[in-house]
Amino acid sequence: MGFYKCRVGVVWALLVACSATVLVRHQEAQIEAVPILNAPIIHPKPEIVEDTIPKNTTLVATLVDYNIPVALANEVADLIKPVFDVRQLRFGNPFRLEKEFDGSLKKFEYRIDDERVLKVHKDEEADSYKAQVEKLEFEARETVIDAEIESSLWAALGDEPRGDVLVHSIAQMFAWEVDFNTEIQRGDQIRMIVASQYHDGKFVKYGKIQAAELVNSGRVYRAFLFKDEYYDEKGNAVKRAMLASPLQFNPRVTSGFSRRRLHPILGGVRAHLAVDFGAPTGAPVVAVASGTIVAAGVSGGYGNLVQIRHANGLVTGYAHLSRIAACMRRGAVVKQGDVIGLVGATGLATGPHLHYMMSRDGKAINPLSMKSEPPVPISAGLKDEFLQYIADRQVQLTNLVAAK
Repeated sequence: MGFYKCRVGVVWALLVACSATVLVRHQEAQIEAVPILNAPIIHPKPEIVEDTIPKNTTLVATLVDYNIPVALANEVADLIKPVFDVRQLRFGNPFRLEKEFDGSLKKFEYRIDDERVLKVHKDEEADSYKAQVEKLEFEARETVIDAEIESSLWAALGDEPRGDVLVHSIAQMFAWEVDFNTEIQRGDQIRMIVASQYHDGKFVKYGKIQAAELVNSGRVYRAFLFKDEYYDEKGNAVKRAMLASPLQFNPRVTSGFSRRRLHPILGGVRAHLAVDFGAPTGAPVVAVASGTIVAAGVSGGYGNLVQIRHANGLVTGYAHLSRIAACMRRGAVVKQGDVIGLVGATGLATGPHLHYMMSRDGKAINPLSMKSEPPVPISAGLKDEFLQYIADRQVQLTNLVAAK
């Protein structure tokens, strides 16, 4: 009997324990079922990609690379065509792509150039996409640059944003006064006041240099922008009628003008009625003076050749070009400084260089013997206005020197 009572007690204890466990789990289930009031709703964040256009690609391929469906990528490309030629997509240009939390395209922006941006965005109400090209709004600022030349103009201005633009502008401005290839000395100074343009607080590009000063071997050269031309402090035009060279920085002469020269390919002594400038393939070649194209195309041993007729019976020729600029054709008018082609080694050439020819009334001239015409003074009627206009700029440049 005692044993029976013991067994019954154990059973009752087990039943009570099981009931308690079921009750606790039931209560926990009820607690879990009660919604938590005032809990924040967390939405997945849209994905944002900022990158640049890769080489040898298309707009559709770029979108697909970032998991935009092919059908939608093609739809976007077709939508863009009326406002922008998608074939003009350029390697290295930045773009921004924004996707919804479900992976669908929300926005696409592509920087066409310094002044324009292509924008594609989804219109939620119409459930469709819209494309447009917008012009950027710029904030104009004046930037003051004061640099000391240690080795070259490139090195002195290389740390500036778009320093290559400044180097090119300064080299052109003072090309008639200083040979930047041989005459630049350590310790020379370059100072300038240049118009700059910003978008959303970020530098975009330079405008024109407003005033500049170059100190070369103790000599001071200044140039001031006035009515879209540069003049020195006396009012003499900085620009001459003819550039000293069709290449930047008065390049190295590899073969001079000669009536008798051993031809490096054909052999034998022949006349070399031109000057050869050593330069890398792809270096831009510019017209040394304004004129009219009389020939542009392949010409025997000269390879790709451009010839320009200038005033007073002068003709210049530029041979062995790797490429001729698209706009260069017979009868086209060119201005001094226009790029007419790129350095190459077409025709009979042992390596990349520019074969630069010059003649007057059909007679060959040594290009290196041509001296620049004297500077042209500003018209007498503008002289007083010019001097008043540059007065503040002169003070700015002088203050830069005083601040040293």
